[in-house]
Amino acid sequence: MSTPAPHDGTVTVREDAAEVTFRRVYATTPDDLWRAVTEPERARRWLGSLHGDLQAGGTYELRMGEDRPDADDVAHGEVLVCDPPHALELTWRFPGEEQSHLRVTVADDPGGAVLTLVHTGLDTSSARGYGGGWHVMLDRLDDDVARRPVRSWDELYADRAARYAAAG
Repeated sequence: MSTPAPHDGTVTVREDAAEVTFRRVYATTPDDLWRAVTEPERARRWLGSLHGDLQAGGTYELRMGEDRPDADDVAHGEVLVCDPPHALELTWRFPGEEQSHLRVTVADDPGGAVLTLVHTGLDTSSARGYGGGWHVMLDRLDDDVARRPVRSWDELYADRAARYAAAG
């Protein structure tokens, strides 16, 4: 069994569902990392166009892939928990998929701030795709918090997706 690279996530497949988990340390403060995840103008740089009310009981819409002309990737759902700058928990509805659950936490770390992303309630094939997709997005988040130009999805996805193709 090979050891995953430090930024790789894990895909766990169970009988009834699968999940994707990432834990990444970013060279920034927890407050800055929280803003990068939740403020629309910051999220647009690395994730997509974020709309809605990010507080418990609110709803959101996330339009990803706007930098790709053929993409129509829109997720939406309800905000279950919003505890700035620590936890954001959402239902996740994506076209053609069953509803799933996304939890992002931010904490202090000696290296800066640690982000943990757990996406649960996925079917096996979706989990593999989300492994590669979230990996790309978290690499792009690193570009943003490091104030580097954010790399394109197309530049990163093939390599990142291959890491999860046989997961589970």
